[in-house]
Amino acid sequence: MKTYVGEKHLRMVGKAWEIRAALRSWSKKDLTLQDYLAKRSNLNRR
Repeated sequence: MKTYVGEKHLRMVGKAWEIRAALRSWSKKDLTLQDYLAKRSNLNRR
């Protein structure tokens, strides 16, 4: 599975079961997609 992250988007490419498994593991964390993307964009600006 591949994950592409931009400043305002997230693209996941792979088999359906891989994407579902990744989303399940991410949902266990108390982090929304918006927070995740904001955190990633702040790291890239440094």
